[in-house]
Amino acid sequence: MQRIALFALLVFALFSCEDVQDNNAIIQGNANDVFLKGGAVATRFDDGTVVINGSSDGEELTITLTSAAVGTYAFGPGSANAALFTDASGESYSTATSLGNGEANISESSSTDNTISGTFNFNAHTFALQDTLNFARGVFFKVPVIGGTGTVDDPSFSQGMSATVDGASFEAVTIEGINVTGNIVVTGVDGTRTINMRFPNTVTPGDYDLALGEFEATYGIDGVATAGTSGTLTIISNNVGTGEIQGTFSYSGDAFEITDEPLQSSTKNT
Repeated sequence: MQRIALFALLVFALFSCEDVQDNNAIIQGNANDVFLKGGAVATRFDDGTVVINGSSDGEELTITLTSAAVGTYAFGPGSANAALFTDASGESYSTATSLGNGEANISESSSTDNTISGTFNFNAHTFALQDTLNFARGVFFKVPVIGGTGTVDDPSFSQGMSATVDGASFEAVTIEGINVTGNIVVTGVDGTRTINMRFPNTVTPGDYDLALGEFEATYGIDGVATAGTSGTLTIISNNVGTGEIQGTFSYSGDAFEITDEPLQSSTKNT
């Protein structure tokens, strides 16, 4: 059975500039050596998760943190902290892939004006691990945190991902789910093995081809991902309001086969 906590997107406005000129809320950094700067706002969910929002000219940056407290928050596969960048063409780069890494450091969390400040950097990859984005020298300053707009997970809804791959058991030790640009991306990691699936966050009950259009799946070993060439995702229920999804999945590709397994996930959508 599987429960994926999918964190709300945090995106911010991106504009060309050279440095911070005022004391307004700001976030900036270098995306593959291109300097970006923009305003920012954060949302605090009922479970403490904090996301920072913004977008401009079709580009989005997403950073999700489990808390607004001072400290270091590591990005990577299976981490509840995540960074995601979507370029103007719609290509997304996520730290939730098997090769993702980086961190955010909150250096100041003010209860007086309810803002957070800090730094971040990360390496993110496309869903199939074909392209890489490096975001360096990231800074967020005096970002206002707005609370009370999230939803609390149902404590009776157990989290997990299990499967059978080429006859061998796959039990995810870490699980990460991200809701990005209208799609849910789920990553389960068991040692050096990784299962990824992507599907629309508004998917309705029914059977769907996992190698067609908006539905994709990959299987990775030692950071090398292979796309599924055939398979089925069966959605039993998808409650967009509570973020709970139930169903089953099975798919195969060159040199691997994942047999039919149950799926039960809890998502947090924006």
